[in-house]
Amino acid sequence: MSAPAAPVAAAARMRAVVAGEGTTAASLAVGEAAVPEPGPGQVLIRVAYAALNPMDAHALAGRIRWGVPARPFVLGYEYAGRVVGVGDGVADELVGERVRVAGQWGGLADYAVADADRLLPIPARMGWPLGTVYASTTATAWHALHTVGRLAKGELVVVHSAAGPVGVMATQIAREAGATVVGLVGSAEKLGWAAAFGADLLVDYRRDADWPSRVRAWAGRGADLVVDGVQGPGAAKNLDALAPFGRVVYLGAAAGPAPDVPVATLIAKSVSVAGMVVYDAIARTGGREMQRLQRRLLSGRWVYPLNPPFGLDDAAAAFAAFERRELRGRSIFRVGGEI
Repeated sequence: MSAPAAPVAAAARMRAVVAGEGTTAASLAVGEAAVPEPGPGQVLIRVAYAALNPMDAHALAGRIRWGVPARPFVLGYEYAGRVVGVGDGVADELVGERVRVAGQWGGLADYAVADADRLLPIPARMGWPLGTVYASTTATAWHALHTVGRLAKGELVVVHSAAGPVGVMATQIAREAGATVVGLVGSAEKLGWAAAFGADLLVDYRRDADWPSRVRAWAGRGADLVVDGVQGPGAAKNLDALAPFGRVVYLGAAAGPAPDVPVATLIAKSVSVAGMVVYDAIARTGGREMQRLQRRLLSGRWVYPLNPPFGLDDAAAAFAAFERRELRGRSIFRVGGEI
């Protein structure tokens, strides 16, 4: 049974974390904004929790512009809450439902509007924090390995940022599929933390700069698949790490853009490079994998790396820690909490 939704007064005000003229974490603070009104085909959501999504950090810093609203705008690219109002053309039955939203801004505020046809329900047995964030990162890892990476049993997989949420989930999913997993992390402290998630080998790439040689020495061969959401100037090492017919799947660019891929090298080494946006991958499969992913998490077979939540007032500190790449696992903000 859905909880009743509290009415929202017209012209009400709310807390919000807004991307304004500044582009650094230090420019963020909790301000006040008008509660938005749902338009046709939209709903109004009272936000429970919101993710610290990489898209938020990249949009704030100006590293991405496509699909980013004109400033000022409310940050929060991934969030969950309860529907408290509907616009024209939306069934009243949605009011009171627990839903999650990804790919639409506005979640770092007490209220947000979202397109009704983009809402996804939170499983009944799943709590608010996990329900907010499990889908995008778990699905990203699953599709990178299976839909795009075409992972086969017995293959050797290298996972960048193995202490991050996608990396942690990719490690567990690949191990379940019968692969051998090498995880790359950026500090000795992260080596110890990531060990709990089952990688066969963990490598501190900052200490072992020639990590492809380390992988070959340990495994006796090159990697069949590299999953990389980091890129940066060192991304060319991915090609060095591959065995013949190996693949690199790029998910993002936390360390900046990679050098151009030399096509002649792809031919000479018989390797390939691909990119992926998770929403395209889900559209391709129709989301048929999502119930399986939910069951794995709810059963405890896969462990999701969820951190204690920040408060909205911690936005500047949280974004700064993200930029310094100090965070492990998945970080979220408690907005309305257990509503």
